[in-house]
This record gives sequence, C-alpha cells and structure tokens, in this order.
Amino acid sequence: MNMTEQKPTTLMIADDHKLFAEGLSAILSEQPDFNIIGMASNGKEILHLLNNQVPDILILDLNMPVLDGEIAAEKIRQLFPVVKIMVLSMYYSAQLANKLEEIGVMAFVQKDTDAETLFKIISGVQRGEKHFQKIKPDMQPSVFSNGDYFQKSHNLTAREMEILQLISEDYSSQQIAQKLFIALNTVDTHRKNMAQKLNVTGKTGLLKFALENKLR
Repeated sequence: MNMTEQKPTTLMIADDHKLFAEGLSAILSEQPDFNIIGMASNGKEILHLLNNQVPDILILDLNMPVLDGEIAAEKIRQLFPVVKIMVLSMYYSAQLANKLEEIGVMAFVQKDTDAETLFKIISGVQRGEKHFQKIKPDMQPSVFSNGDYFQKSHNLTAREMEILQLISEDYSSQQIAQKLFIALNTVDTHRKNMAQKLNVTGKTGLLKFALENKLR
C-alpha cells in the first residue's frame, strides 16, 4: 500500500429508524473514504459496541428508546473521548445545538441534508472541524427554541415532540409513519397518549394545540 494513501474514516451509526439507518449505511458505504463498522438502534447498544471497537466518528440520532442520544452522547464523551460525535436529527433548535456543543458533539445536522453535503460534513468532522447550523434571526420563534422546557412541562417524549411538530405541518398519520419509518399503529398510539397528556380531544385537538403553541 502507498504510504501516503489515507485510510477510510471508520463510522458507527446509532438510529432506531431501521430503514433510515440501513439507507444511510448503504449510501456511506458507497464512498471509498468511509467504512461502516457498526450499527445500533439505541444508546445502550452503541455503548456496548464501543466497548469492543471504537470508530473515528459516531453518527447519532437523538430520539432513541432505552437511552436517548443526548444522554448517550454525554456518556460516550466521558468513556470514549477519542470518538468524534455528530448528531443527525429530525429537528433543530439553537438551545439544543448549544447544549450538544457543550457536551462535546462536533456537528449537529438535520436529516433532510443532501448526501453530498453530509459527506463533506463527515470529512470535516474527521479533520476536527465543527458544524452547527446557524439559526436565522428572522425565523419564527416556536416552542422548539425552548424545547427542553416545553417537553418536560407537558411530560412529552422526544418522539411525541417530533410527531407533534409534523401534526402542526398537516401531516396525516400515514405520512408521519412513512416519514419517521414507524408503524401506523405506533403513530396512532402516540397521538392518543399526547391527547391524554395535553388534555385535548382527537386529531383536531392536537392540531389546534400545535397551532396555538406556534409549532407550525
């Protein structure tokens, strides 16, 4: 091998959306600069994998069962400080970005980012570069700019917040299921749980609540 030839960047992916994770893995594996060495569906699984093999970069989702991404990121920074972490999430807020940066996360990227941009961000992270999207001053404020407080005050899970955001954008249950790669009955269960927690009635009540709280 040529001594100047650079080894591929090793990657692990932690995301509970199986189809999304597999699709991301397939796209990244096509690039000669990247090598996927492990995948997990929650924070606990990724910690177990890291005990056996450490990648250059961990691509981490925030909304995962058992152990969510934010808590997992804190633990990984403590236990495996050499691992560079980049978060790939459905939604973005300035407050959350600041918190992740304080933890030591290198990048915070939205899931609708195109492949070429993602490749560049991953390569940048490997070189030690940070990437955090800038929030425009003229963006309409919403509860997601103070998501932690809103979520905790209404006893909502991260997944419920995600679904409530999509409800505010007029997504149907079927569309939400397809977008999040989850079962339709799972979406309906989340809707029922949210309606009970927020003391509203059915789909109309959830949409009204979302609009009143400027989720759109």
